[in-house]
Amino acid sequence: MDANEPGLFDLPDRERPGTANRPLRGRNRETWARTATAEVTVIDAGALHEAAAQAAGNAVTIRLRADPDVEDTEPGSSDVAPASNAFDALGWLICPTGGMEGPLEAGAFRVLSLDSEVVAESVDRGTVTWTVTVKLTDVDELRRLAAEAHPDAAGLIADSLAVAWQRAADPFAPLRSIPGTAWRPGQVDVEHLPARAVGNR
Repeated sequence: MDANEPGLFDLPDRERPGTANRPLRGRNRETWARTATAEVTVIDAGALHEAAAQAAGNAVTIRLRADPDVEDTEPGSSDVAPASNAFDALGWLICPTGGMEGPLEAGAFRVLSLDSEVVAESVDRGTVTWTVTVKLTDVDELRRLAAEAHPDAAGLIADSLAVAWQRAADPFAPLRSIPGTAWRPGQVDVEHLPARAVGNR
C-alpha cells in the first residue's frame, strides 16, 4: 500500500478539520443533561416558608422509621428561625423540570434523573444549581416547539440541540414561580452524555 494513500490506518481519535467546535444536533435515543445555576437572594423569608409549607402539605410523605433523637420539622416550619432554614425551604421548592411541560407532553424526551443543590453563602444569599438528564425520543418535535416559540432562531435551533432545548424550555423556569426571592441567572450547560458515561452513573 502506498504510504501516501489516505485512510485505513488513521488514528481513531484524530480530529477531522472543522469538527472541533461544531455544535451537536442531537439524535433520538441519545442521553443529554442540562445544568443551570443562579444566584438567589431571599427577600421575604415568610413568603418562602409559607410556599414550602404548602408544598409539603400537598406532598405524599412516606415514613420508613421515626428516629426519636431527630426533631420532626417540616420544610418551611414557622417554629424555626427564618434565617436558619430559608435555603432549605428553597431547596424543597425547586422543581428541575419546571418549564419542560411542553416537550414532555409532546414526547420530545423522557426524564432519566433530576438533581438539585442549594448552597447558602450568607444568611440571605446563595447559589442554586439543578440538573435534568433526559433521553431524546423525538428531536424533530423538540425543534418544532423551539422554532414555534422563537422563529427568529430557526437556523440555530436546527444546528444545535443545546439551542433547541433552551428555546423550547426556559432553563430558569424552576425559579420563576418561587415567591420571596430575587435571582440572577448564571451559567447553563447542555451536554451529550455518551452511552458509556451514562452506564457508569
